[in-house]
Amino acid sequence: MHSVEPTGRLAQVSGLFGLFRWGFMPLGLFALVSVGVHAAADVIDEHLLTLVDGLDAWADARLAAFEATAAWVDRVGPFERTVVARALALAWELAVAVLVAAPQLGYRELNEVERRLSWVKDAWRAPWLRLLRAPTPARLLRPAVTAVFAAGGAYALARLVEATLFVTLQSDVASPPVAEAVARGGGWVALALVVGRLGWRAVLRALEHADAACEAALKRAAPAWPVGLVGAVVALPLAVALVLQSQALLALVR
Repeated sequence: MHSVEPTGRLAQVSGLFGLFRWGFMPLGLFALVSVGVHAAADVIDEHLLTLVDGLDAWADARLAAFEATAAWVDRVGPFERTVVARALALAWELAVAVLVAAPQLGYRELNEVERRLSWVKDAWRAPWLRLLRAPTPARLLRPAVTAVFAAGGAYALARLVEATLFVTLQSDVASPPVAEAVARGGGWVALALVVGRLGWRAVLRALEHADAACEAALKRAAPAWPVGLVGAVVALPLAVALVLQSQALLALVR
């Protein structure tokens, strides 16, 4: 049988949706990973404040030991320490967003011809094989941290859906137990949809970007292992902090 190509108005509508998807998918992937990075920054915010408090106490002890500097003790109060901690968290979040989330904007949807050929050549097979054959920090860590941030972003969106549904339903529509059950189910559906439509694409895009950077280094006769090392050092602590707080995900099933 011969395939029927869309013609006329159907082709125009198909092209319009294709253009929308072409722009929506990269922005959706970027937003998903960015939300996860923001969630991780929220996790470390209190820890950074504790660190700043400790450094301030250490500095006050040193300043108080000398008469000439004793007047500087307690010049930095709770407000200033909070501002410093939040500024550090924001700077860290923006750096990780640039290094990890921004490459998601380079995601490109395959057209119909490329989609058919991909079943034969398998466009993702080569990066995976190179990952197994020549693992580098970029190839290993970039998809891993992206997966953590994508999961964190999907969870945050699911919690938003759950809270919105619960507040809406329990006010006038349903009793609190029913509203809670429906809202929890809506949260699970939202989580599955976001992960199923965007999450895995974010991980594959991260692998594609890391693999391309490593291959570019090899073409310049440079070692591939330093590629992405700075990004890994900056992003990995945030990803680890988010994983350590992953028990909060159980809230969806409580």
